[in-house]
Amino acid sequence: MENKNWTPTQEDNVGIITRLYESIKEELYELQEATACADKFIYDFIRRIQNEWHPNSCHTLVINKKRIN
Repeated sequence: MENKNWTPTQEDNVGIITRLYESIKEELYELQEATACADKFIYDFIRRIQNEWHPNSCHTLVINKKRIN
């Protein structure tokens, strides 16, 4: 049961969303420093994660089914 009209509040934007964004970036920098991987690898890595959250992905379908039950 996905809320397609959801938008973050200003509090969400300056709070958890900004903190999570910065945290993810820090982790990716750490990955790149530890492995010396190219920016292209990071880009592709993020795309794989993004694909898991696509509205038609198995991950999203399972999460939405759990919310219904």
